[in-house]
Amino acid sequence: MNIVVMGGSFNPPTIAHLRMMQTALGSVNAQIGFMAPVSFPYLKRKMMKAGNSNLCLSDELRIRMLRAMTASDSRIRIFTDTMGDPFSDDVGMMRLLQDRYPNACLYYVAGADKLDLLDAFARKSDFFDRCRCILYARDSGRLMEEIAAREHLAGYIDAFVPIEPIGGIEGVSSTRIREHLFDIDAVADMLHPDVLPLLRELKQEDFPEEILQFKDDYAFLSNGYPTEITYEGIAYPCADSAFLSSKFDDPAQKRAIAGMSPQKAKQRYNGSQGAADWEERKTYIMKEIASLKFCQHPELMDKLIGTGSRKLINGGKKDTFWGVNLITWEGTNRLGTILMDIRAEGKMS
Repeated sequence: MNIVVMGGSFNPPTIAHLRMMQTALGSVNAQIGFMAPVSFPYLKRKMMKAGNSNLCLSDELRIRMLRAMTASDSRIRIFTDTMGDPFSDDVGMMRLLQDRYPNACLYYVAGADKLDLLDAFARKSDFFDRCRCILYARDSGRLMEEIAAREHLAGYIDAFVPIEPIGGIEGVSSTRIREHLFDIDAVADMLHPDVLPLLRELKQEDFPEEILQFKDDYAFLSNGYPTEITYEGIAYPCADSAFLSSKFDDPAQKRAIAGMSPQKAKQRYNGSQGAADWEERKTYIMKEIASLKFCQHPELMDKLIGTGSRKLINGGKKDTFWGVNLITWEGTNRLGTILMDIRAEGKMS
């Protein structure tokens, strides 16, 4: 059995994806073609680098679109087994498929622009011991010469199946479609007819621009931003210190925290257990302290309101209660939500 595998963001899937898959299937007389969308965290990381992280379609929607687009071709299936893993990669995906279909010949689909990636696969893994590769190229002869000249790929030159580009899909790209995501009929010719209605359902307000981290121009959103806050009659050097003091009932302990640098206070008291009901009340307390910060400093409230309708995400790598882990994209973003609530209240006042 021959199996063709095409990984990708499919954000959204285009007619080019479909035609490339169908051409690849025919080129090796494959019985099955898997289209394997990346996980949402992977997609988010990729789109963050591109500067438009808000334009990430959900796993559910991307799967629905792929199924709608491929419904008339019984050879094509949607492989979703790795979507739940934020660290999944194509090497791991191909290993999983090889283990599942041990007697099949697997073909990985890629463009000629992915030679550096394929070279890394050959250098760091057993990728080409497990599968072959269908490569789309404008000049297959030159492509094979380039493969032969690469130290790590040369030994696997017989694993490559070069294919000429498909006519009629020039300029078709997910990037171009995203530029018209809320004016989708302008790029209707790039989409399968059964995908178009699903994209017409999208509303721009459901994809607000995002501020992903509270640093640099947006450092003022951070609780550690150095601005004095008076909380329960005591002046603290920042919101972090005020919040830390809320764990304790003893006024002397509160004053001690107020007199320390925020860094020293954190080192000494961050692991301390709060009062009996503190865990249940900590979100309310955070909202109270954050509100004081912006009310006591109108210039900061103006800057907060100046963030417009952008989604405020307290992004990092560890805190998944007050923030979001920007690698796994897990987290409740409680602080970001609090700040958006304060912003909305500030706009109304």
